[in-house]
Amino acid sequence: MHAIPARMTYLRNAEAVCSFALPAIFCYDWQRSGDPVTWGMRGAALVLISYILLQGVLYWHLKLQSVVQRQPLPAYFQPLYRFFKYSNFLAIAAVAAFIAAMNDATTSTADLLWSYGLLTLAVLEQINYYHYQLMYDTRAAFAYLRRNGRLRKAALGLDLERQKAI
Repeated sequence: MHAIPARMTYLRNAEAVCSFALPAIFCYDWQRSGDPVTWGMRGAALVLISYILLQGVLYWHLKLQSVVQRQPLPAYFQPLYRFFKYSNFLAIAAVAAFIAAMNDATTSTADLLWSYGLLTLAVLEQINYYHYQLMYDTRAAFAYLRRNGRLRKAALGLDLERQKAI
């Protein structure tokens, strides 16, 4: 039983590190490159990724507390994560529109690739949290994939469905 809380702690902490380290690393690299950077385009997509990753941090923290204390997820879980889920759709659409609007004859290929690449990562995180698990990093996860021949439903998405049924 200690493996499950340890895994949740790992996931929570890894998401927290990524939500702050990725922007720091990317911004440092862009600044260091010496190339001109359209900060608004790249930054909008990067902030979106961090916003979604921080949702994962909170989810794994709440899930860990739920498991350790043998309590259900808090009453505010379902409305909060329904809000997050739909706000992500709006934010993804807004960032995509912003990047498209910022794109003109002076926009570099690097800015477009970084911006749309980061936006794609944000979409994948949305899918990974709310729809289907995209990260398979344990033997059990790979075994599930081989045995069932399909992606596993996302843990957060399943918890939202369970809370809705209550």
